[in-house]
Amino acid sequence: MFILECGKNHLGKRQEAKKILNFFLKSSINNLSFMCQSQKWYYKKLSKGKNFKLDKNFYIRALDSAHRRGKKIGLSVCDLKSLKDLGKINFDFYKLLSVAISDKNLCNYLIKKNKPIYISTGFNASIKKITKCMSYFKNFKKKILLHTPMVNKYNQLKFNKIDFLGKKFNVPVGYSNHFHDISTLLALSAYKPKVIMIYVKPSKKLNFIYPDDRHAIYLNEVEIIKQKYENISKSHR
Repeated sequence: MFILECGKNHLGKRQEAKKILNFFLKSSINNLSFMCQSQKWYYKKLSKGKNFKLDKNFYIRALDSAHRRGKKIGLSVCDLKSLKDLGKINFDFYKLLSVAISDKNLCNYLIKKNKPIYISTGFNASIKKITKCMSYFKNFKKKILLHTPMVNKYNQLKFNKIDFLGKKFNVPVGYSNHFHDISTLLALSAYKPKVIMIYVKPSKKLNFIYPDDRHAIYLNEVEIIKQKYENISKSHR
């Protein structure tokens, strides 16, 4: 299963977010995740004249559009304060960003939502921290770990960690891509991740670089990459 991630690439602009949403609604992908940054991050951007927050009505309408097509929309989170601003919106799933896996209050808040939770093991997420985080979710069944290597070299991807995490914590394990070479997904297929999350960006613009640019793919590349992955995966069955 593929999940598309917007990250910061909507720039806080409804028009850019709608490009991603509209593509998603017409695509063969059934899951899309938006990202909720920390209050501190939003304030810092505002101080520079940039508003990266999408309004609540956008999310509500996006969820309605997705549900009418049998699709789901989730939210990636790292801060309890900013999440509570959107707390009454009934997202279909959540992604706990790796910078927040030690935040017990945030974890408990997500558990009360009783929706599937994807737990990222990327930035600064040691085995000790992952173990502690998993203890918060001990009695929660709807959890999936994500192998999230934030690295620059091919030999640092360590896809075999998918098996390691699955056996150590006895949970399904997926993969969240932050690598610059998306073709590495073809090698990933041999490890059979439960889910693959890939960042997307709307469209090429002259002399413009998206906030989540290096590891994101353009929308018109999504179906091609998905098809290649599925074709390779068949050979591993």
